[in-house]
Amino acid sequence: MDTIQNTQSESPRLPSRGLLPQPLKFSADMRDGLNPQRVTNAMWDFSWLTQHYPGGAFEDFDEAADSLMERGFNTVRIDAFPLVIGALRSDDESITIPADPLANWGMSDRDREHAIVGELVDFMTAMKNRGVSVILSSWGKTCKEYPALHQQLAGNRDAYRQSWERTLDILGSHDVLDHVLYVDLDQEFPYFSPFNAEVNALAKIQSASHSIAGAMEEVGQFDQGLNRMAWNQAQLDFVRKLFNEMIPPLQARYPRQRFTYSLTSFFKEVRSLGLQLFDVLELHMWIHTPRFDNRTGFGTLVKDRGEHDYKDYAQRIAAALDTVGPMLVKTMDNQLAFAQAWSEEIAAPVVTTECWGPWWHMDHPDLDWGWLRDWCEQCMILAAQHQFWGVTPWNYSHPYWKNWADVAWYRKVNQRFLQS
Repeated sequence: MDTIQNTQSESPRLPSRGLLPQPLKFSADMRDGLNPQRVTNAMWDFSWLTQHYPGGAFEDFDEAADSLMERGFNTVRIDAFPLVIGALRSDDESITIPADPLANWGMSDRDREHAIVGELVDFMTAMKNRGVSVILSSWGKTCKEYPALHQQLAGNRDAYRQSWERTLDILGSHDVLDHVLYVDLDQEFPYFSPFNAEVNALAKIQSASHSIAGAMEEVGQFDQGLNRMAWNQAQLDFVRKLFNEMIPPLQARYPRQRFTYSLTSFFKEVRSLGLQLFDVLELHMWIHTPRFDNRTGFGTLVKDRGEHDYKDYAQRIAAALDTVGPMLVKTMDNQLAFAQAWSEEIAAPVVTTECWGPWWHMDHPDLDWGWLRDWCEQCMILAAQHQFWGVTPWNYSHPYWKNWADVAWYRKVNQRFLQS
Protein backbone atom coordinates (compact mmCIF):
# COMPACT_ATOMS: atom_id res chain seq x y z
CA MET A 1 0.00 0.00 0.00
CA ASP A 2 2.99 2.30 0.49
CA THR A 3 4.28 1.84 -3.04
CA ILE A 4 4.65 4.92 -5.17
CA GLN A 5 3.89 5.34 -8.85
CA ASN A 6 7.23 5.63 -10.63
CA THR A 7 6.48 5.12 -14.29
CA GLN A 8 7.18 7.87 -16.79
CA SER A 9 4.02 8.74 -18.70
CA GLU A 10 4.04 10.11 -22.21
CA SER A 11 4.34 13.84 -22.60
CA PRO A 12 0.86 15.36 -22.93
CA ARG A 13 -0.16 16.65 -26.33
CA LEU A 14 0.08 20.43 -26.35
CA PRO A 15 -3.23 22.28 -26.72
CA SER A 16 -4.03 23.48 -30.21
CA ARG A 17 -4.93 27.00 -29.05
CA GLY A 18 -2.40 29.77 -29.12
CA LEU A 19 -0.21 28.43 -31.94
CA LEU A 20 0.77 31.98 -32.85
CA PRO A 21 2.46 33.93 -30.04
CA GLN A 22 0.99 37.22 -28.89
CA PRO A 23 3.02 40.38 -29.66
CA LEU A 24 5.54 41.04 -26.90
CA LYS A 25 5.40 44.19 -24.79
CA PHE A 26 8.76 45.86 -24.32
CA SER A 27 8.80 47.75 -21.04
CA ALA A 28 11.17 48.54 -18.23
CA ASP A 29 8.65 46.87 -15.92
CA MET A 30 8.19 43.20 -16.82
CA ARG A 31 4.83 43.19 -15.04
CA ASP A 32 3.38 45.24 -17.92
CA GLY A 33 3.48 42.13 -20.11
CA LEU A 34 2.06 39.72 -17.54
CA ASN A 35 -1.57 38.72 -17.11
CA PRO A 36 -2.69 39.73 -14.58
CA GLN A 37 -0.32 42.66 -14.19
CA ARG A 38 -0.76 42.53 -10.39
CA VAL A 39 -1.52 39.51 -8.23
CA THR A 40 -3.45 39.59 -4.95
CA ASN A 41 -3.23 36.18 -3.37
CA ALA A 42 -4.90 34.29 -0.53
CA MET A 43 -2.87 31.38 0.80
CA TRP A 44 -5.30 28.50 1.44
CA ASP A 45 -2.59 25.83 1.82
CA PHE A 46 -4.11 22.37 2.48
CA SER A 47 -7.16 23.86 4.25
CA TRP A 48 -9.18 23.84 1.04
CA LEU A 49 -9.19 20.01 1.28
CA THR A 50 -8.95 19.30 5.00
CA GLN A 51 -11.97 21.52 5.68
CA HIS A 52 -13.97 20.49 2.62
CA TYR A 53 -16.86 18.70 4.32
CA PRO A 54 -20.39 19.61 5.50
CA GLY A 55 -19.99 22.41 8.01
CA GLY A 56 -16.32 22.98 7.15
CA ALA A 57 -14.88 26.36 6.19
CA PHE A 58 -14.51 25.18 2.57
CA GLU A 59 -17.74 23.19 2.32
CA ASP A 60 -18.77 24.89 -0.93
CA PHE A 61 -16.00 25.70 -3.43
CA ASP A 62 -18.23 28.05 -5.43
CA GLU A 63 -18.95 30.11 -2.32
CA ALA A 64 -15.24 30.07 -1.47
CA ALA A 65 -14.40 31.45 -4.91
CA ASP A 66 -17.05 34.15 -4.53
CA SER A 67 -15.63 35.15 -1.15
CA LEU A 68 -12.20 35.64 -2.75
CA MET A 69 -13.56 37.91 -5.44
CA GLU A 70 -15.63 39.88 -2.93
CA ARG A 71 -12.43 40.73 -1.04
CA GLY A 72 -10.42 41.74 -4.11
CA PHE A 73 -8.33 38.59 -4.56
CA ASN A 74 -7.57 37.40 -8.08
CA THR A 75 -5.43 34.39 -7.07
CA VAL A 76 -5.35 31.61 -4.49
CA ARG A 77 -2.41 29.39 -3.53
CA ILE A 78 -3.05 25.79 -2.47
CA ASP A 79 -1.37 22.51 -1.74
CA ALA A 80 -2.21 20.26 -4.70
CA PHE A 81 -1.16 17.16 -2.69
CA PRO A 82 1.11 15.94 -5.54
CA LEU A 83 2.90 13.40 -3.33
CA VAL A 84 -0.39 11.68 -2.49
CA ILE A 85 -1.75 11.91 -6.03
CA GLY A 86 1.49 10.44 -7.36
CA ALA A 87 1.02 7.40 -5.10
CA LEU A 88 -2.65 6.68 -5.86
CA ARG A 89 -3.50 3.34 -7.42
CA SER A 90 -6.33 5.00 -9.35
CA ASP A 91 -7.73 8.48 -9.80
CA ASP A 92 -10.94 7.38 -8.05
CA GLU A 93 -9.20 6.29 -4.84
CA SER A 94 -10.18 7.94 -1.57
CA ILE A 95 -7.65 8.76 1.11
CA THR A 96 -7.97 9.60 4.81
CA ILE A 97 -6.78 12.87 6.34
CA PRO A 98 -6.09 12.34 10.07
CA ALA A 99 -7.84 14.43 12.69
CA ASP A 100 -5.94 17.54 13.84
CA PRO A 101 -8.37 19.82 15.69
CA LEU A 102 -5.69 22.07 17.24
CA ALA A 103 -3.79 22.75 14.03
CA ASN A 104 -3.13 26.40 13.23
CA TRP A 105 -4.03 25.91 9.57
CA GLY A 106 -6.19 23.21 8.01
CA MET A 107 -7.55 21.88 11.27
CA SER A 108 -9.75 18.77 10.88
CA ASP A 109 -12.22 17.76 13.57
CA ARG A 110 -11.86 14.01 12.96
CA ASP A 111 -10.47 11.51 10.48
CA ARG A 112 -12.17 12.24 7.17
CA GLU A 113 -12.12 10.52 3.80
CA HIS A 114 -11.50 12.56 0.67
CA ALA A 115 -11.78 11.68 -3.00
CA ILE A 116 -8.71 13.79 -3.50
CA VAL A 117 -8.54 13.90 -7.31
CA GLY A 118 -12.22 14.69 -7.70
CA GLU A 119 -12.11 17.36 -5.01
CA LEU A 120 -9.05 19.00 -6.55
CA VAL A 121 -10.73 19.10 -9.96
CA ASP A 122 -13.90 20.54 -8.40
CA PHE A 123 -11.88 23.24 -6.63
CA MET A 124 -10.00 24.14 -9.80
CA THR A 125 -13.26 24.25 -11.75
CA ALA A 126 -14.86 26.61 -9.26
CA MET A 127 -11.89 28.97 -9.46
CA LYS A 128 -11.78 28.81 -13.26
CA ASN A 129 -15.48 29.63 -13.49
CA ARG A 130 -14.91 32.79 -11.41
CA GLY A 131 -11.72 33.83 -13.24
CA VAL A 132 -9.53 33.23 -10.17
CA SER A 133 -5.97 32.10 -10.89
CA VAL A 134 -4.43 29.29 -8.84
CA ILE A 135 -0.87 28.78 -7.62
CA LEU A 136 -0.16 25.10 -7.01
CA SER A 137 2.31 24.11 -4.31
CA SER A 138 3.24 21.18 -2.06
CA TRP A 139 3.60 21.16 1.71
CA GLY A 140 4.67 17.50 1.47
CA LYS A 141 1.41 16.30 3.01
CA THR A 142 0.71 12.58 3.29
CA CYS A 143 -2.32 10.59 4.46
CA LYS A 144 -3.18 7.48 6.48
CA GLU A 145 -3.02 5.20 3.44
CA TYR A 146 0.43 6.44 2.34
CA PRO A 147 2.23 7.62 5.49
CA ALA A 148 5.80 6.93 4.31
CA LEU A 149 5.91 9.04 1.16
CA HIS A 150 8.76 11.23 2.39
CA GLN A 151 10.99 8.23 3.01
CA GLN A 152 10.11 6.69 -0.36
CA LEU A 153 10.70 9.89 -2.29
CA ALA A 154 13.91 10.86 -0.54
CA GLY A 155 16.67 10.57 -3.09
CA ASN A 156 14.19 9.69 -5.86
CA ARG A 157 13.99 12.84 -7.95
CA ASP A 158 12.33 11.13 -10.88
CA ALA A 159 9.49 9.89 -8.70
CA TYR A 160 8.99 13.31 -7.15
CA ARG A 161 8.86 14.99 -10.54
CA GLN A 162 6.53 12.31 -11.89
CA SER A 163 4.14 12.92 -8.99
CA TRP A 164 3.84 16.50 -10.18
CA GLU A 165 3.50 15.34 -13.78
CA ARG A 166 0.62 13.05 -12.87
CA THR A 167 -1.09 15.86 -10.96
CA LEU A 168 -0.72 18.34 -13.82
CA ASP A 169 -1.76 15.78 -16.42
CA ILE A 170 -4.95 15.07 -14.48
CA LEU A 171 -5.77 18.77 -14.32
CA GLY A 172 -5.01 19.14 -18.02
CA SER A 173 -7.29 16.22 -18.90
CA HIS A 174 -10.14 18.00 -17.08
CA ASP A 175 -9.38 21.34 -18.74
CA VAL A 176 -8.50 23.06 -15.46
CA LEU A 177 -4.81 23.76 -16.01
CA ASP A 178 -4.85 26.97 -18.06
CA HIS A 179 -5.64 29.20 -15.06
CA VAL A 180 -2.66 27.94 -13.05
CA LEU A 181 -0.52 31.04 -12.52
CA TYR A 182 2.55 28.98 -11.66
CA VAL A 183 3.67 25.80 -9.90
CA ASP A 184 5.72 26.01 -6.72
CA LEU A 185 7.36 22.60 -6.67
CA ASP A 186 8.33 22.45 -2.99
CA GLN A 187 6.90 24.88 -0.42
CA GLU A 188 9.55 26.87 1.43
CA PHE A 189 12.34 24.58 0.25
CA PRO A 190 13.82 22.61 1.90
CA TYR A 191 11.73 22.60 5.10
CA PHE A 192 8.71 20.56 3.91
CA SER A 193 10.60 18.59 1.29
CA PRO A 194 11.41 14.87 1.08
CA PHE A 195 14.94 16.10 0.24
CA ASN A 196 15.36 18.08 3.47
CA ALA A 197 17.14 15.25 5.28
CA GLU A 198 19.71 15.04 2.47
CA VAL A 199 20.38 18.77 2.60
CA ASN A 200 20.82 18.59 6.37
CA ALA A 201 23.09 15.54 6.19
CA LEU A 202 25.43 17.38 3.84
CA ALA A 203 25.98 20.05 6.49
CA LYS A 204 28.45 17.66 8.12
CA ILE A 205 30.65 17.60 5.02
CA GLN A 206 33.42 20.18 5.03
CA SER A 207 35.75 20.99 2.20
CA ALA A 208 39.33 21.94 2.93
CA SER A 209 38.56 25.61 2.43
CA HIS A 210 35.64 25.44 4.86
CA SER A 211 37.82 23.74 7.47
CA ILE A 212 40.43 26.46 7.15
CA ALA A 213 37.74 29.12 7.37
CA GLY A 214 36.40 27.54 10.55
CA ALA A 215 39.86 27.49 12.11
CA MET A 216 40.44 31.14 11.20
CA GLU A 217 37.12 32.12 12.70
CA GLU A 218 38.06 30.43 15.96
CA VAL A 219 41.16 32.59 16.29
CA GLY A 220 39.28 35.77 15.41
CA GLN A 221 40.52 36.27 11.85
CA PHE A 222 36.99 36.96 10.57
CA ASP A 223 35.35 40.31 11.26
CA GLN A 224 32.19 40.22 13.34
CA GLY A 225 29.04 40.08 11.23
CA LEU A 226 30.77 38.73 8.14
CA ASN A 227 28.16 37.65 5.60
CA ARG A 228 28.72 33.89 5.67
CA MET A 229 26.74 31.26 3.74
CA ALA A 230 24.41 29.04 5.76
CA TRP A 231 25.04 26.17 3.28
CA ASN A 232 28.45 24.66 2.62
CA GLN A 233 29.69 23.81 -0.85
CA ALA A 234 28.28 20.28 -0.75
CA GLN A 235 24.83 21.62 0.07
CA LEU A 236 25.04 24.29 -2.62
CA ASP A 237 26.06 21.68 -5.20
CA PHE A 238 23.20 19.40 -4.12
CA VAL A 239 20.58 22.13 -4.44
CA ARG A 240 21.94 23.30 -7.80
CA LYS A 241 21.79 19.74 -9.16
CA LEU A 242 18.31 19.17 -7.72
CA PHE A 243 16.85 22.32 -9.26
CA ASN A 244 18.51 21.57 -12.59
CA GLU A 245 17.07 18.05 -12.64
CA MET A 246 13.56 19.13 -11.61
CA ILE A 247 12.67 22.33 -13.40
CA PRO A 248 13.93 21.96 -17.01
CA PRO A 249 12.04 18.70 -17.75
CA LEU A 250 8.83 20.25 -16.45
CA GLN A 251 9.34 23.42 -18.49
CA ALA A 252 9.86 21.24 -21.58
CA ARG A 253 6.79 19.11 -20.84
CA TYR A 254 4.51 22.05 -19.99
CA PRO A 255 5.80 25.07 -21.93
CA ARG A 256 2.67 27.06 -21.03
CA GLN A 257 3.29 26.68 -17.28
CA ARG A 258 5.63 28.55 -14.96
CA PHE A 259 7.71 26.73 -12.33
CA THR A 260 9.62 27.77 -9.23
CA TYR A 261 10.62 26.87 -5.68
CA SER A 262 9.32 29.10 -2.90
CA LEU A 263 11.78 30.11 -0.19
CA THR A 264 11.49 31.48 3.32
CA SER A 265 15.20 31.10 4.19
CA PHE A 266 18.52 30.64 2.37
CA PHE A 267 17.87 33.56 0.02
CA LYS A 268 21.50 34.49 -0.49
CA GLU A 269 22.50 30.82 -0.81
CA VAL A 270 20.07 30.15 -3.65
CA ARG A 271 20.83 33.50 -5.27
CA SER A 272 24.54 32.65 -5.23
CA LEU A 273 23.83 29.66 -7.50
CA GLY A 274 23.20 32.10 -10.34
CA LEU A 275 20.38 30.01 -11.78
CA GLN A 276 18.13 31.41 -14.49
CA LEU A 277 15.56 28.62 -14.02
CA PHE A 278 12.85 30.23 -11.90
CA ASP A 279 9.93 31.56 -13.93
CA VAL A 280 8.73 33.33 -10.78
CA LEU A 281 10.71 34.34 -7.70
CA GLU A 282 8.57 33.52 -4.65
CA LEU A 283 10.06 34.71 -1.36
CA HIS A 284 8.37 34.69 2.06
CA MET A 285 9.51 37.60 4.25
CA TRP A 286 8.72 38.14 7.91
CA ILE A 287 9.11 40.52 10.84
CA HIS A 288 11.36 37.94 12.49
CA THR A 289 14.83 39.20 13.35
CA PRO A 290 16.93 38.58 16.47
CA ARG A 291 15.73 41.98 17.71
CA PHE A 292 12.09 40.89 17.48
CA ASP A 293 12.40 37.25 18.49
CA ASN A 294 14.70 37.88 21.45
CA ARG A 295 12.34 40.46 22.91
CA THR A 296 9.08 38.62 22.29
CA GLY A 297 10.14 35.04 23.06
CA PHE A 298 8.35 33.96 19.88
CA GLY A 299 10.45 30.82 19.46
CA THR A 300 9.36 29.25 22.75
CA LEU A 301 5.61 29.83 22.34
CA VAL A 302 3.22 26.90 22.14
CA LYS A 303 1.69 27.50 18.72
CA ASP A 304 -1.65 25.72 18.43
CA ARG A 305 -5.36 26.33 19.03
CA GLY A 306 -5.30 25.07 22.59
CA GLU A 307 -5.84 27.06 25.78
CA HIS A 308 -2.69 29.05 26.56
CA ASP A 309 -1.77 32.30 28.29
CA TYR A 310 -0.25 34.79 25.83
CA LYS A 311 -0.48 37.96 27.94
CA ASP A 312 3.28 38.16 28.46
CA TYR A 313 3.91 37.60 24.76
CA ALA A 314 1.46 40.37 23.84
CA GLN A 315 3.20 42.81 26.20
CA ARG A 316 6.56 41.84 24.75
CA ILE A 317 5.33 42.58 21.22
CA ALA A 318 4.31 46.06 22.34
CA ALA A 319 7.73 46.57 23.90
CA ALA A 320 9.51 45.41 20.74
CA LEU A 321 7.48 47.69 18.48
CA ASP A 322 7.98 50.68 20.76
CA THR A 323 11.72 50.06 21.15
CA VAL A 324 12.99 48.82 17.79
CA GLY A 325 10.03 49.48 15.50
CA PRO A 326 11.99 51.72 13.08
CA MET A 327 14.69 49.06 12.83
CA LEU A 328 12.08 46.41 12.00
CA VAL A 329 10.64 48.65 9.28
CA LYS A 330 14.07 49.24 7.75
CA THR A 331 14.90 45.53 7.90
CA MET A 332 11.71 44.72 5.99
CA ASP A 333 12.51 47.43 3.44
CA ASN A 334 15.98 45.88 3.02
CA GLN A 335 14.44 42.44 2.43
CA LEU A 336 12.13 43.85 -0.24
CA ALA A 337 15.02 45.68 -1.91
CA PHE A 338 17.03 42.44 -1.94
CA ALA A 339 14.07 40.63 -3.52
CA GLN A 340 13.64 43.33 -6.16
CA ALA A 341 17.33 43.23 -7.07
CA TRP A 342 17.31 39.44 -7.34
CA SER A 343 14.14 39.59 -9.46
CA GLU A 344 15.78 42.01 -11.89
CA GLU A 345 18.98 39.97 -11.90
CA ILE A 346 17.25 36.76 -13.09
CA ALA A 347 14.42 38.53 -15.00
CA ALA A 348 11.67 36.79 -13.04
CA PRO A 349 8.73 38.60 -11.40
CA VAL A 350 8.79 38.51 -7.61
CA VAL A 351 5.85 37.35 -5.49
CA THR A 352 5.21 36.77 -1.81
CA THR A 353 2.28 34.61 -0.72
CA GLU A 354 3.16 34.15 2.98
CA CYS A 355 4.68 37.09 4.79
CA TRP A 356 4.90 40.24 6.85
CA GLY A 357 4.12 39.63 10.52
CA PRO A 358 5.03 36.73 12.78
CA TRP A 359 4.36 33.53 10.86
CA TRP A 360 2.04 32.49 13.70
CA HIS A 361 -0.82 34.46 15.25
CA MET A 362 -4.14 33.34 16.65
CA ASP A 363 -7.74 34.31 17.34
CA HIS A 364 -7.18 34.51 21.08
CA PRO A 365 -8.35 36.91 23.83
CA ASP A 366 -4.73 37.82 24.68
CA LEU A 367 -3.65 38.59 21.13
CA ASP A 368 -4.34 41.86 19.35
CA TRP A 369 -4.78 41.95 15.58
CA GLY A 370 -4.71 45.75 15.34
CA TRP A 371 -0.94 46.22 15.26
CA LEU A 372 -0.55 43.26 12.90
CA ARG A 373 -3.16 44.63 10.52
CA ASP A 374 -1.36 47.99 10.37
CA TRP A 375 2.08 46.38 9.94
CA CYS A 376 0.90 44.15 7.10
CA GLU A 377 -0.92 46.97 5.35
CA GLN A 378 2.23 49.09 5.37
CA CYS A 379 4.31 46.16 4.11
CA MET A 380 1.95 45.75 1.16
CA ILE A 381 2.56 49.40 0.29
CA LEU A 382 6.32 48.84 0.51
CA ALA A 383 6.03 45.77 -1.75
CA ALA A 384 4.28 47.86 -4.39
CA GLN A 385 7.09 50.41 -4.21
CA HIS A 386 9.59 47.61 -4.81
CA GLN A 387 7.69 46.44 -7.91
CA PHE A 388 6.40 43.13 -6.59
CA TRP A 389 4.19 41.29 -9.05
CA GLY A 390 2.13 39.66 -6.32
CA VAL A 391 1.44 39.96 -2.61
CA THR A 392 -0.88 38.70 0.10
CA PRO A 393 -2.28 40.79 2.96
CA TRP A 394 -0.95 38.27 5.49
CA ASN A 395 -0.75 34.62 6.42
CA TYR A 396 -4.33 34.49 7.71
CA SER A 397 -6.58 35.05 4.70
CA HIS A 398 -8.81 32.04 5.35
CA PRO A 399 -12.57 31.86 6.00
CA TYR A 400 -11.98 30.28 9.42
CA TRP A 401 -10.11 33.32 10.80
CA LYS A 402 -12.39 35.98 12.32
CA ASN A 403 -10.65 38.67 10.25
CA TRP A 404 -12.22 37.19 7.08
CA ALA A 405 -15.42 39.00 8.04
CA ASP A 406 -13.74 42.38 7.49
CA VAL A 407 -14.50 42.54 3.79
CA ALA A 408 -13.87 46.29 3.58
CA TRP A 409 -10.27 46.01 4.82
CA TYR A 410 -9.41 43.24 2.40
CA ARG A 411 -10.92 45.18 -0.49
CA LYS A 412 -9.00 48.32 0.50
CA VAL A 413 -5.55 46.74 0.70
CA ASN A 414 -6.03 44.50 -2.33
CA GLN A 415 -7.43 47.22 -4.57
CA ARG A 416 -4.63 49.58 -3.59
CA PHE A 417 -2.03 47.03 -4.65
CA LEU A 418 -3.89 46.15 -7.87
CA GLN A 419 -3.86 49.83 -8.79
CA SER A 420 -0.21 50.39 -7.84
